[in-house]
Amino acid sequence: VLNFLDIYDAALSHLANQSGATIISVNYQKAPEHPFPTPFDDCYATLLWVIANAAGLKIDANNLGVAGDSAGANLASAVALKARDHNVNLAFQILIYPCNNRDFETASYRDHATGYGLSTQGMKWFWEKYLQGDQHDSNPYAVPARAQSFKGLAPAIIITAQYDPLLSDGEEYAELLRNDGVNVSYQSYEGMIHGFFANLAVTPTSRQAIDQVAETLKGIKP
Repeated sequence: VLNFLDIYDAALSHLANQSGATIISVNYQKAPEHPFPTPFDDCYATLLWVIANAAGLKIDANNLGVAGDSAGANLASAVALKARDHNVNLAFQILIYPCNNRDFETASYRDHATGYGLSTQGMKWFWEKYLQGDQHDSNPYAVPARAQSFKGLAPAIIITAQYDPLLSDGEEYAELLRNDGVNVSYQSYEGMIHGFFANLAVTPTSRQAIDQVAETLKGIKP
């Protein structure tokens, strides 16, 4: 719904430098003008394009992953699900404070409803603009936590923030993956709020989190 690629340049450059990975950002179309499934379709189409053009991009088509933060983590999770469903192999998924369930009664939605930047009311608004009704609530490509199975998904790196309304979402998605045998590296950062990961200029914890993701990524890449 909001944000644009430029605000992630510093964080993604640091992640690329620390991990040695090539990072391709997706300027997907955004709600409310382009609700689900358009943003999701854009992201999945990009994955297929990258695979088809891997040689020209000088990357390994057998060592690709998906990543995103917040709404982007929802899209990355959904792309990972569809990739599994269509036998497209991914090496990893990086999910930074994902919003993967449309359940506003979780502990963090209650405890951190206001006062920490992102609000519970704000998340209700974002979900409504993206899905525009409840007709997609059972579609795992829209609400990834609603998938019937998580077996066979790519290994996941999941990062959350202590004072984020989405904290419970990330915790619960990590547990769903683990329960179905997916390798999960999970870390919640104390004292942090939603959005900290990309804010290198605001908190040193951003650099710490990016460095951790880079090191973990080196360990799970084939």
